[in-house]
Amino acid sequence: MKANVVKTFLNVHTWTGLGAGMALFIAFYAGAMTVFFHELEVWDSHAATVAESGSHADAQRLIDRVLQEDPAAAASLRLYPAQPGHPENVARWFERTEGGTFERHDYRLEGDGLNREQDNAHLAGFIYRLHYTAGLPSSFGLYVLGIVCLIYGIALVSGLLVFLPGLFKDLFALRPGKNNKRFWLDTHNIVGVLSLPWHIMFAWSSAVLAIGVFFLAPFQFLVFEDDLQALFGAELGLAAPMEPAGQSAPLVPVAELLRIADAEAPGIEATQLRYSHAGDANATVTIYGDVPVETLDTSAAVTLSATTGAVLNVSHPERASAGATFYNGLIALHFVSFGGFAAKWLYFVLGLAGAYLFYSGNLLWVETRRRRRQPEQPGNTLFLARLNTGVCVGCMAGISAAFLASRALADFADRADYTELAYFGVFLGALGWSFLRSVPNGARDLLYLCAGLTALIPAFDAIFVDMPIWRSLLQARWELFVVDALAIAAAVAFWRMAVAVERRARSGETNSVWAQPQVGSPTTAPSAGASLQNP
Repeated sequence: MKANVVKTFLNVHTWTGLGAGMALFIAFYAGAMTVFFHELEVWDSHAATVAESGSHADAQRLIDRVLQEDPAAAASLRLYPAQPGHPENVARWFERTEGGTFERHDYRLEGDGLNREQDNAHLAGFIYRLHYTAGLPSSFGLYVLGIVCLIYGIALVSGLLVFLPGLFKDLFALRPGKNNKRFWLDTHNIVGVLSLPWHIMFAWSSAVLAIGVFFLAPFQFLVFEDDLQALFGAELGLAAPMEPAGQSAPLVPVAELLRIADAEAPGIEATQLRYSHAGDANATVTIYGDVPVETLDTSAAVTLSATTGAVLNVSHPERASAGATFYNGLIALHFVSFGGFAAKWLYFVLGLAGAYLFYSGNLLWVETRRRRRQPEQPGNTLFLARLNTGVCVGCMAGISAAFLASRALADFADRADYTELAYFGVFLGALGWSFLRSVPNGARDLLYLCAGLTALIPAFDAIFVDMPIWRSLLQARWELFVVDALAIAAAVAFWRMAVAVERRARSGETNSVWAQPQVGSPTTAPSAGASLQNP
């Protein structure tokens, strides 16, 4: 490949990486944790005494009580049956407010009545939202991340084309030493190339999930006269609810519905029962769950008449159409709903490696553009070094702070709000601190902050739920033990990184943004008009 062609692809890779890198760092760091979404929910809602698991009879009593006290819930009522880690049956529906938003209503049995308090365990859901919005408002953050993923795909392809000429020579080359730029480049290339198929899948599936509807819109208006969403629903094996008949009829008991679903999809482990027009003669219920099959996608859905038990539709991975198999397989790959804990741990490692990929890419840009013969560095490299540190390290510190807030404020009704406030407070504070301090001092301070906040996670478990790490190990409370063990390991890693930054600042190359600023050199952020072009 000609040198000028390689240079063109390098420029494309550089600027697309810079444009998407920091948002993708947040998405991947948070995404690595949401791989264990269910386990995070268990950690977040943990109590010293575990409630007794609810029965199917309790679930039916809950449904009947909700419909009796809140008839408006009948239009679209969801039942989440008791499962390991979630021992209570929970009923839920969403009410549209005058402002067009939805208000969630949760119900649990409490004696002969209903407990209407919402579960204030919010940590897993919040970290998941960070994964698909990078902290932007949900109303448009999802679409921004979808566009970012398209840029991410361009960066992947251009980076591969740049690396291809030296593929066999540089693939496993790792050259630590005084040349920090070479070391960062080697690790960046190794992580990027070895995990390339996974990154391609994520770039593609993320764009489909986030902004796929915009690609379908032209077909809706120009090709199909019918509702395109209805056509896709039928292709994916989803049955549309029937129109209400206007006549009341009793519901089939939950236990009987689950028995019929198991007969149609053997071995299904129901995670949700979604009722439409409950109490009406034409009421339907769709039972969602996983089935024990040797396919990538294990999700099944059985739609029944909620008043007669008649089977209306069955969506099963072994009998799905080619289109449904492809789409559901892509979803399964994205959300790692296959392979058990082995696949989850692999995705967790790959997620952290992906975050490192974007962080190291920005470091390479800074290192490439520094002035080696004078201590004063260009304003654009100082700006990006500060921004990269503030966003990336601030995100990690903020997530650790969210863990602490969620654990310490478990008895507060506004726990969810405080959890988010802890994250954004620390994140924005870290971003501001990175611009108030010199680059090495800001990075060192924030890494020490990260280490301290993360180290407090097991301490808060010991204090607030009386579950020190050794007790959670002895009692096989694996969600708590693993979170605490990973927090300790991460705290040590952050501490060592802070020490390394401080050591390099004092004894590394003097002409670098990472060196301690000399007397008379700039230590504050560049002016608002500082150029972001190459020096």
